[in-house]
Amino acid sequence: MSEFEIRKAIPADADAVADYHDRCFRNTYSSQMLAGEFEAPDLAGTRQQIHDWFLPESGLESRVAVVDGAPIGHVTVCGHQLVHLFVEPDHQHVGLGRHLLALGEAMIAAGGHTESELHARVENVDAIAFYERAGWVVTERLIHTVEHGISYDERVLMKRSLPCAPSA
Repeated sequence: MSEFEIRKAIPADADAVADYHDRCFRNTYSSQMLAGEFEAPDLAGTRQQIHDWFLPESGLESRVAVVDGAPIGHVTVCGHQLVHLFVEPDHQHVGLGRHLLALGEAMIAAGGHTESELHARVENVDAIAFYERAGWVVTERLIHTVEHGISYDERVLMKRSLPCAPSA
């Protein structure tokens, strides 16, 4: 895995994160988009949402992996939920996603939560398999989401963990 630094996300990271989020979506769903089954999310809406998530008062915790100051991956959590995890396509398949997932799980556990939840688009079988390999369990629950001009269903995945011991 290439050298990277993990730091707290800031609003100035939002454009770069939204750009690789868009590239991830287009790579994952290229055949469905070509067939007219899917439309890409509104990039301006995605930029604004991520910007707002990265504000200190958002109530969410986000970390970015950066190389030479540029974000290449991020994880966002809120309470017991892993809200977002994406890695720039050029940096996938080298362990960064596993690293960010472990970080997100640790952030959730540090908040005292013993059960974690995440939502993954039902068509994103590669992401679901990634989470299952990391011990997440697909539940029967489905969530219907409408955001950034598109509507889709998401699988709910859960994972139990031990709470973090208090620091001495």
